[in-house]
Amino acid sequence: MTVKPSELPTGSHLIMGLNPPFGVQAALANKFIDQALEFKPKLLVLIVPQETQRLDKKKLPYDLVWKEDEELSGKSFYLPGSIDVNDK
Repeated sequence: MTVKPSELPTGSHLIMGLNPPFGVQAALANKFIDQALEFKPKLLVLIVPQETQRLDKKKLPYDLVWKEDEELSGKSFYLPGSIDVNDK
């Protein structure tokens, strides 16, 4: 991410939506999200794998408003050689 906090509105006026690169065990997603949290957005919308660290466990926690784990399951995040919860 090459944007600096000074280039965007302050946190109470900032809503971010991210679909970060995942990486192995969501390592890249976690780094990407940590950097996004430096902007202190009012709302953060994420499309991430379940291995991603929960934001309610962070130093400055965010409340989980909505979680969808059925709609985007299966082939939405298909990786060759992987299976989903239904072994598909």
